[in-house]
Amino acid sequence: MFNIFKSKIMIVTIVAIILLVIIGVTFGGRDNITTAENVVGNTVTPIQRFFQLGSNFISDTLDPVLNVWKLDEENEKLRAENVKLQNDIIKLKLRIQEFEDLTTLQTALNYANDKGIDNYITSNIIAKDPGNWFTIFTIDVGIKDGVTRNSTVMNGDGLIGLVYEVGDTWSKVITMIDNRSRISFEVLSESSNDIGLINGNGESLLEGYLFDHETKVSAGDQIITSGLGLYPKGILIGRIKEVVIKEDELLESIIVEPSVNFKKLNRVFVIPKNNIGN
Repeated sequence: MFNIFKSKIMIVTIVAIILLVIIGVTFGGRDNITTAENVVGNTVTPIQRFFQLGSNFISDTLDPVLNVWKLDEENEKLRAENVKLQNDIIKLKLRIQEFEDLTTLQTALNYANDKGIDNYITSNIIAKDPGNWFTIFTIDVGIKDGVTRNSTVMNGDGLIGLVYEVGDTWSKVITMIDNRSRISFEVLSESSNDIGLINGNGESLLEGYLFDHETKVSAGDQIITSGLGLYPKGILIGRIKEVVIKEDELLESIIVEPSVNFKKLNRVFVIPKNNIGN
């Protein structure tokens, strides 16, 4: 009985060894193939190589194109976001500018309140004549808004000029630096409050003279509208920059620097003509 069992174990062991040898030989491939298999292999291999190379070429070609499309989509989104941000910045700057403009008009508003003027009009400058200086410009209010010819125009820094032409929804303003402007002024000084006449020279400074040749004024003294003529009294014109004394002239000449910056104007304050004298 024992011998029979031992014989079976040996048989199983021998069979297992044979199977392992067969698997090893099969896994390693055959040393020799048939002629037909060789011909088929030689024919198919170039075709396989062609399709593999073609597949790699297509992949290498299409991938960058697809990536470009993806980049274009991403760039388009970024451009849209950039445009939105730029619009937001513009809106914010406009709000800041509007706030600053309204703040600069506060002094003009205080002047109107002090004088009992309640029909003043605020407006925006929409056009100007060519040149570096605001000598003549157009505003976006007119007859329908209560503007009249010879209405006084100012801002928070002081006097600007007069309305000389009026339409239904627009008006043209001639500023005090224009060489056709003439303004009666009063000196704000401890030693003098005499009056004089001043006119523009088409640029940044005003030139004028005092009626009383014995009046003593100094550089730095402020001058305001006197209330004589077309302008209401008490609007700041500017500050005396230089006093010119000439022995052969009876009147004392002055050069005045305006309080308003006539290179940069945005929003203005209009006082209708019928308020003059208040």
